[in-house]
Amino acid sequence: MLEASRWRRLALAIGQLSRPRSLAFGLLAAHSLWPLTATAETESAPEPVENPYLYLDWFPKSQLDPTLRNQVSPICGGMFVEPLRAYPDSDKLPEESPLRATADSSDWLENGTAQLRGNVHITQGYRQLFADQVDVNREENTAYLSGAIEMREPGMLVRGKAAEVHTDSKAASIEDATYVVHEDAAHGSARFASREASGELILTEGNYTRCEPDDVFWRMIGGEIAIDNVERQGTARNVRLEIADVPVFYFPYLRFPVGDERLSGFLFPSISNSDENGWDIAVPYYWNIAPQLDATIAPRYVQYRGTGLELEGRHLSPAFSTELRLAGLPDDEGGNDEDARRLINEGFPEDLVLPAKGEDRWYANLNQLGGTGGLWRTKIDYTKVSDPDYFRDLDNAEIKVPQNVSARAMTSLGQSAQASLTTEHWFASLRAQEYQQLVKDRFDTYSQLPRLNVNGNYKWDDWQLLLEHEITTFDHEDTQTIQYIADVDDPDSVTTSTRDFVNATRAYANYSFGWDKQWLWGFFNPQINGIYLGYELAETFLADPDMNTPEASAAQISIDSGLFFERYGNLFQQEYVQTLEPRLFLMASTDADQSDFLNVSNSSSDGGNDLLYDTSLFTFSYDQLFRDSRFNGHDRIDDADRASFGLTTRFIDPRSGRDLFAASAGQIFYSEASRIELRDFIEDVPRSEFAARLESRPSDALRISSEVIYHDTDHTINRGNVTLRYLDDNFRLINASYRYLRKEEVYDSTDTYLIQGPVKQIDLSAAWPVNDRLSLLARANYDLTFERELEYLAGIEYDTCCYRTRLLWRRELDNDLADVVPPEELEFDEGVYIELQLKGLAGIGGSVTRILTQGIANFEQREVLKQ
Repeated sequence: MLEASRWRRLALAIGQLSRPRSLAFGLLAAHSLWPLTATAETESAPEPVENPYLYLDWFPKSQLDPTLRNQVSPICGGMFVEPLRAYPDSDKLPEESPLRATADSSDWLENGTAQLRGNVHITQGYRQLFADQVDVNREENTAYLSGAIEMREPGMLVRGKAAEVHTDSKAASIEDATYVVHEDAAHGSARFASREASGELILTEGNYTRCEPDDVFWRMIGGEIAIDNVERQGTARNVRLEIADVPVFYFPYLRFPVGDERLSGFLFPSISNSDENGWDIAVPYYWNIAPQLDATIAPRYVQYRGTGLELEGRHLSPAFSTELRLAGLPDDEGGNDEDARRLINEGFPEDLVLPAKGEDRWYANLNQLGGTGGLWRTKIDYTKVSDPDYFRDLDNAEIKVPQNVSARAMTSLGQSAQASLTTEHWFASLRAQEYQQLVKDRFDTYSQLPRLNVNGNYKWDDWQLLLEHEITTFDHEDTQTIQYIADVDDPDSVTTSTRDFVNATRAYANYSFGWDKQWLWGFFNPQINGIYLGYELAETFLADPDMNTPEASAAQISIDSGLFFERYGNLFQQEYVQTLEPRLFLMASTDADQSDFLNVSNSSSDGGNDLLYDTSLFTFSYDQLFRDSRFNGHDRIDDADRASFGLTTRFIDPRSGRDLFAASAGQIFYSEASRIELRDFIEDVPRSEFAARLESRPSDALRISSEVIYHDTDHTINRGNVTLRYLDDNFRLINASYRYLRKEEVYDSTDTYLIQGPVKQIDLSAAWPVNDRLSLLARANYDLTFERELEYLAGIEYDTCCYRTRLLWRRELDNDLADVVPPEELEFDEGVYIELQLKGLAGIGGSVTRILTQGIANFEQREVLKQ
């Protein structure tokens, strides 16, 4: 007989059941003690809260012990808990264990049938069976169960009112079944269920869901559902999907994961609507070709552009991982852009306003990593589109762009392939690099075909020898012509620009030998460098063909040194360690005559005049004070003698090591007022701007940073920013930032419209939980210079164990005509987006997640923390 406490729980469960069929399930409710400990039941504790789903091994949070309760996500109301298997051989396989049976009574009949009556419990290894009565036919190797039936295996529970079990194959069939797959929170019922010898559970006229039993938002209902708990997959035939008890989709055949495994089958369609493209519908099919190979194929229909196809394939092998993405849309119909039609009606050429109309549009991306982390490695990163407007017009519906930025905001794409070889002291790499320009009024960038690097690294205690070699061939068509609209108010302002390019092979070498000594109280790093830079130029367009091999070299010595001072203090009962860290960087160089690098071409255009192939100035900041070169690239030798002085102080939490507050400031002083920049020599600038930086982490959740670049001669701030980031364990996310960049104001020809001005932007964003399930989402990105919004977002997120939905309103600056329309005339796009994710099944409207990830800093990290 059942002990009194178990009868009490059964009575509570039965009392909540309203359907006659469920009464039989309720009578089976408790064959084990679940999370309520025996100790707790013998004490004079209050009666547990009523639990109508006890028969499903479901326990609300209030009935879980603290250990299990801590494992439940805040958005979930409870969990499925398997009872303990406290009987002999419970940890063994059934085929390795004897069959044991207990009952209130048993009889052997003359025909060889055994009858077990009352609280029948049969075990064989980890497999258990409970019933009111069992008839075992030894000749047919079958057992007939009736009454209150319960079948258990690790991770699975099936209940019913009658069953037939084949004792030789272990297959079973159950009438009026209810089932639970504990680990994946999958459960449901069926008029008829069968458990195959393979372990597969087949449901006829059944249903399936992964929602909590007291909040079933979605479920599949239909003819036949098969759940393979071994292969972790399920199939359904002739089923419909119901959301909030409303039929939404019908599937003649559907495969779905039981867990996190991927399965072949149609995914939910991606559906959106916009003024320019109309309805945009993609129906992706996922093909699980092999464990190491899969693909997603998505036919796509765009109402105002046409029909296309997208493809994504992935392959993983011991030596290579490969991702291939392709998309195509033939004969683009041009879209429905009112601004473009207005410009065409005003007389602007259609081939400049809508250059892709009637053309085949396509996108290709290949990412491959090779090597095992040892001697050799390879890397391919290739992305190319049919035209500069591809992402602004189309963007991919299902095939995601790999870059972690908005595709519509990209200005160039790269195509590179690299192979490298690494030994103990040497590293060699061979790389090919090309670029595709996505801005129409800019010329293409030089290709690097190829670039060879051979670098050596030798260390003896604190001494180090570095040997750096590079040979690069820069290639470009000799002359390039581009055409664009210069003034949107003037149809005659179509501008044609032509530029000549000087191709070259560049050789660069840098040998350095230094002593890198560090102590607890400071560091001292003197270093000697020898640098060589030379070119072999194509003679086309050279002002002096005999000057086709310009070169320069320099010998340099540098000293980087610093001291660390510490003291302990206490403020407002908060202990801290304060540091004072002065740092001094000195560099002296021989003169590197680089005048031959300037104005080498006799062409009126300036494309290759100054031999700048891959080089720019570093954005000046506090960290740049202590670099041995101001240039990012090898087209210039930084031979400016200088002394850089910086001072940092930190207030450190001694327990966590976190910087409660840190401030740094410094400046560079040059021994000569004249020094080489990118395109000329600058004069009468004896020192750099003043750089200051503030950082603070008053808690693990909050980070504050600011940087200011101050011109102490003009007494102006050239650049500045302040940023606040907050993300805590309760998933509360706040971002606030302000950015300033000084630029000269430029107006149009009538001095009416501001075309260029200082960058002054404020960006505020947040994801704030109202409670465990409901969150508010918002972003405001505003341009103070042009007094206009760049992007506004507002939305809500509702997240449960069963589903997640997001409703988002977005207003953003339309950049589709950014190349031809001045900033003040750009229009806005506005739309409402919805995303619904049925957890454990599929999602609809995945573009909302991309919008939030790109618009709200740390939103992706918040998603990881919530898992």
